[in-house]
Amino acid sequence: MTTLEKEAKALSCEFIENEGQYRLGFIEAERSNPKTIDLGGTFVRSTEDGLRMLLDVDRDLTELYAKTLWSDAFSEFSDDVYCALIGKKKIYLSGCGSSGRLSMRLEASFREAVRNNPALSEYADSVYEIMTGGDYAIIRAVESAEDYTALGAAQARDAGVGEGDILIGVTATGETTSVLGTAKEALEAGAKVYMVVCSDPDEMLGKLKRADDVYKHENCKSIYLKCGPMALTGSTRMQSSSIEQAVIGSALELALGEISSDGITREERIDSLIRGFSECIELLLSDEGIASMTEQTDKETELYLRGGHVTYFADEYILDVLADTTERGPTFTTPPFRPRSWSNDPISWAFVKKPFLDTAGAWESLFGRLPRCLDKTEAEYRNMGILDEDIKKIPNISIDALYQFEIGREEDPEREGEGSLATWVALAGDAPSEFLEIAKRYEGLSILTLGSKGIKTGTRMKLFSHLAMKMAINAVSTGTMAKMGRIFGNYMVHLNISNKKLIDRATRIISDLCQVDYEKANYELFLSSLILKSRSIERSTTIETVERLGLKIGDGKYDN
Repeated sequence: MTTLEKEAKALSCEFIENEGQYRLGFIEAERSNPKTIDLGGTFVRSTEDGLRMLLDVDRDLTELYAKTLWSDAFSEFSDDVYCALIGKKKIYLSGCGSSGRLSMRLEASFREAVRNNPALSEYADSVYEIMTGGDYAIIRAVESAEDYTALGAAQARDAGVGEGDILIGVTATGETTSVLGTAKEALEAGAKVYMVVCSDPDEMLGKLKRADDVYKHENCKSIYLKCGPMALTGSTRMQSSSIEQAVIGSALELALGEISSDGITREERIDSLIRGFSECIELLLSDEGIASMTEQTDKETELYLRGGHVTYFADEYILDVLADTTERGPTFTTPPFRPRSWSNDPISWAFVKKPFLDTAGAWESLFGRLPRCLDKTEAEYRNMGILDEDIKKIPNISIDALYQFEIGREEDPEREGEGSLATWVALAGDAPSEFLEIAKRYEGLSILTLGSKGIKTGTRMKLFSHLAMKMAINAVSTGTMAKMGRIFGNYMVHLNISNKKLIDRATRIISDLCQVDYEKANYELFLSSLILKSRSIERSTTIETVERLGLKIGDGKYDN
């Protein structure tokens, strides 16, 4: 046995023996969806067919959404949200990764809704998102932070969660460690906790201690959104985050309606929300919507294959676009966004800009407030029990570090000129003159909109407009990666292993595709990681493993 094989064996034994709390194959949101079993191959054959296959899973959410809004559990949830708001208490939204980014979206939408209504302005700071890793994580994933309840608890304390507040824990799998940390801290502080999840909490009880500590508490209740497996196996940035965003946003919408005393009954409001969700899905599946997403997917694929880069430009939808583009790094092992000072790193395939403001103004406009970032020392992380090896993975995530990502109107010569595409993103309408002027510096130009009419059913928070854009950009990015061979069947085979949950997910992908048991798959995964590291090769450990075990998916030419 070689030195690398011995080291891989030791790492695998350590994981198998000591990290049983991260064996998550029993969780609903981690399973493969039978509707999309040939998602990758379908996209390769026909972009339009691939989009329709993917969005058909989104359409399945319509019935679940309506059923949820008429349920007793949602009625109690939305009533509690309303009572907390009029009682001058806060609603905290706690999430990690995609659920943290949807929480950012909801806070920003709530702020915009009340800011535009003088009668509601006193509620401007009533909704507060807690993103694992702070607001920096909107632009670059802070994956290792997810593994610690103590970090979540510290963020909840720093946010001031207290008696009478409501903390909404948002997690598709229901078990995200850092989110459960915020929930446990909130319960100890006298707050009420609602866990909004897409996997049955009862399946976790007795298996995961961190879940027992929260779900068994008398002041914790669950909203279980049974949306089934994701269209792309384990990619909770998709259907689970969509339905969670819709349901939590609807509770906030109903509360704002009640506070406004607009004379509309609760039943009428719920009927209107259900119509809005249906319109959202219909818009995505319309001929105009499919044609626009198909054209964008094909253009991006062609561009990336010749080493080019796309820059999305957006105004009110910049946060929706940014959330998806950030997720592409850990999901598909593409180069993550690069701050201005990291000039030696690869350029991200996609980036996002707001053409009307400079970078600082763009960030503040995106959140509707000043960014809330973490600025902790190594000693502070160590006192939380975070291991030194994980502390090393946490970059500078302060507000100054966030502003290094130039998302404003500043020129970006590296992304302009030959091999560049400027894309305007909006729900409907023409591109603004500011964008068209900037686009002259790019080789190509495209417009990603979903139709000439948009969504008729309006809400204070523009809930369904943002949801439609989220789903559209999810579909485009997934389709692009599928056409480039980064999806096999409906597995994200270019996944990287930046935290314990992803180690488990990658292990299960290898086990399923290569028909080996979990233990062998886990050992081979760690061995691939060590082999790549020893050769200074930047490549997905998952794809390296499945190909080394004999399943030929691609020749590696896209791993640039």
